Amino acid sequence: MYEFTPFKKTDKLSYESFIQFPRELLKREEYKVLSPNAMLLYSILTDRLELSFKQIESNKKIQFYDAKGDMYVIFKREEIQEKMHIKRAALDSAILQLKECNLIKEKKQGKNMPNIIYLGKTIGMIESENIEKLRNAENQHSGMQEFNNPECRKSAVHNSNNNINIINNNKGTHKEKNYQGRIYPPEFFETLYANKDLINGDIENYKESN
Repeated sequence: MYEFTPFKKTDKLSYESFIQFPRELLKREEYKVLSPNAMLLYSILTDRLELSFKQIESNKKIQFYDAKGDMYVIFKREEIQEKMHIKRAALDSAILQLKECNLIKEKKQGKNMPNIIYLGKTIGMIESENIEKLRNAENQHSGMQEFNNPECRKSAVHNSNNNINIINNNKGTHKEKNYQGRIYPPEFFETLYANKDLINGDIENYKESN
């Protein structure tokens, strides 16, 4: 083994590989019952879960999710003990603590086969997802309210009627039509449609001359 070597102020803190550890497990009151072994176990299982997701991304034949779409990991007890450097009793205690906090669930596969382990989302993750769902629902509701606003519908109908009046007149209806609250004779619309680029100018000129 190498002798003790401290970090220098010129060093950069980086490791070849590492696992994620949710800071929430240290801070939240609901997780105060978790031992260091239980928190480390959750992180190790999360690291293994990442491999399950990579199986999907790589379109591998072996997929680690069930008929409901719930992701899981397969991890033998002996392998976990070796990784965590702990005895079986300590591992069983850590697993029990995680179950009590709704962070893992197990499903038996059969004799001499390792259990399927489902990982539960942390409280913080669940709350964040609920807030996002609520925000999306509010945005959709707000959009529907704006579309159903009476003034908005009134304006849309008014504009639609104006367009219909002009189109009908252009088709040969020889009656006076209403446009933007004023009555215009048929010849006005004939001139208007002769040069559509001057629509606004023609309307104003016609108002001034009449």
